[in-house]
Amino acid sequence: MFKSYSQRLAALGSVCFVLTLSACSDAGTSSGGAAASTSAGAVAADGLSTTVDPAYTGPDSKNFTTLKEPSKKDGVAFKVGFLTLNGGQPVLTAMQKAAETEVEKLGGQFIAKDASVDPQKQVSQMNELITAKVDVIIGHPVVSGALAPSVAKAKAAGIPFIAIGTPFDQTKAGVPGAVTAVVQGFDYIVYRTMKSLSERHPGAAFSTMGLALPVDQLTYMNARMEFWGKKFGLKFQGKVDAQNDTPSGFSPAASTILTKYPKTEIIVTYNDQSAVAAASVVAAAGKKIFVATPNSGQSISQAALKAKRLDLVYRTPWENMGTQSAIAAYDVVSKQNLPLPAIVNVPSYLVTADTADKARWIG
Repeated sequence: MFKSYSQRLAALGSVCFVLTLSACSDAGTSSGGAAASTSAGAVAADGLSTTVDPAYTGPDSKNFTTLKEPSKKDGVAFKVGFLTLNGGQPVLTAMQKAAETEVEKLGGQFIAKDASVDPQKQVSQMNELITAKVDVIIGHPVVSGALAPSVAKAKAAGIPFIAIGTPFDQTKAGVPGAVTAVVQGFDYIVYRTMKSLSERHPGAAFSTMGLALPVDQLTYMNARMEFWGKKFGLKFQGKVDAQNDTPSGFSPAASTILTKYPKTEIIVTYNDQSAVAAASVVAAAGKKIFVATPNSGQSISQAALKAKRLDLVYRTPWENMGTQSAIAAYDVVSKQNLPLPAIVNVPSYLVTADTADKARWIG
């Protein structure tokens, strides 16, 4: 079972998160009224607002209360174990580094372990951290169910667990036993993207690019693209899946969209790489089709926006998610600002060609 999950989740680092997806946000306030963190792990973007759209009433709407900077307390043991899903992904590395910066600023020790998208390996790493008697564990699960027994084991040992990037569907439960979860808000990032596209291109026909691997987060995100696109008056043409999470999968999928859905005026994809590849196919075909993604962060999107090959992207708050997870960990061990919210959605911002140089990028 674990082997099949590992194959299915090979693209997960592109999604998140959990997986969700850290502080590329400025020091605005969330709809919940809590001040967004401006600590060392956060990355501000000049002039780009992270204010949550007050019209949004979707499943993520009640969870936008970001954690304030904690008070540093003397004598608090603060050894943090951090489980990253895939250290080979620059966005996830940025999230980990932001968490480490915040932990060290608060006087803690930081132990990072990279699962390399292997759920069995991550379970072993979690058990190693429990044996090492860390004070708190922050984890970005490869497979939440696979990690659940170890979370229970940590809880029995008095070690709290902070989840990252799950639940992606906030109408459902996350990792059992987690004291809180730090997430980018998958429904909200799609909502913002599709709403903006509908305002820029009212009534346009759109298609989506998914991934053939059954990655639950991507499946959910694609379904919400269709839902919100239709809700905002865009005309859904259909979905084409890339057969793998590489350019050899993206380009054929984009070409198929152009052939199968010739009325398409907008293509929405699931990450930076797929968006840039789709934009290149559109340009090579001499078409005028707008390309966007709700799951961005890498500098390749900045260049594509400035060249007007991409219409807009939502900048996933990778770094601020790392910072928020470290703050949550310190709050728990120092017993302040409790109880923590069950879910902490970290808001971020949309980027267009006009604001591409104001946004902060990874890589």
